[in-house]
Amino acid sequence: MDSILNNNGVSLAMRLFHYIPELIPAAVALAVYAVVAIYLTIRIYISKSPKFLYILAFTALMEVIGFAVRILCHFYTDLGRYIGMTMFLLLAPNALALVNYKAVGEIIRLSDVQTNRFYLRPKFVTWFFFSSDIFSFCLQGAGGGLQSTVDHNQVGIAVTLVGLALQLFFFACFAGITLYVQRNPNYQYYVEGQPNAKNRLILCLYVTIGLIYIRSIYRVAEYATGYGGPIAKLEWAFYVFDTIVIFLSFIVYCVFFIGNYLPKHNAATQLPTDNSSSSSQTEKGEVETASKL
Repeated sequence: MDSILNNNGVSLAMRLFHYIPELIPAAVALAVYAVVAIYLTIRIYISKSPKFLYILAFTALMEVIGFAVRILCHFYTDLGRYIGMTMFLLLAPNALALVNYKAVGEIIRLSDVQTNRFYLRPKFVTWFFFSSDIFSFCLQGAGGGLQSTVDHNQVGIAVTLVGLALQLFFFACFAGITLYVQRNPNYQYYVEGQPNAKNRLILCLYVTIGLIYIRSIYRVAEYATGYGGPIAKLEWAFYVFDTIVIFLSFIVYCVFFIGNYLPKHNAATQLPTDNSSSSSQTEKGEVETASKL
């Protein structure tokens, strides 16, 4: 205990965390996320899946680093460690949303549906929501940094809360676009060996969207009730509504592996002959899609 006391005899860990971080849960989380990071890296590489899926492995690695720093905070807490841990564990899961944005953008691109609706263009879906995520990401990061200072603690909480609220709003808009793409029969594409690729991919997106939303709501509630509020003081709440929820998202990404439902690198896939198809199209000489399956 003496090792975590500052020169004034005040526990910095208790001031920042409101508790001493438990060692065992952090170590278990580190080990689990390390396995996930290694597994996803190997699977994405071997399966020649789209490169944007490496974001999943990178996010798991960021979780590993975050929990490694949390373990260090169990033995000795200083401001630098606390800020580093907060940045990794608060911000890293936001990258999972980028994977979902890119996946829906790929569905739209492969379907090659002509539309005048700007919000249904693949580049818009990917880059607009990615930019909004980066914006909310920066707000959360700035807020996290401000929270570590006594003079600007309340300002930091407010900034972080705004960032989280914006993330929830944009994510809800994205969920609406995903629902439209799923229900519109014109958005179809073909992947060899996967007769129902679009619906399986969107199932993965729906589940992970829901899980990420739960985690974001928890974070909003945490900051809305204040730095020293009842939620912030509960370590078990952090593990249940953040760590476990994000881990479940990774489980879904592993079981419903997105790489199975999108064309591989340099793979040419063709539509099977189908009298009910009204037309066939070629995506840059690599993928042929149909407007209806």
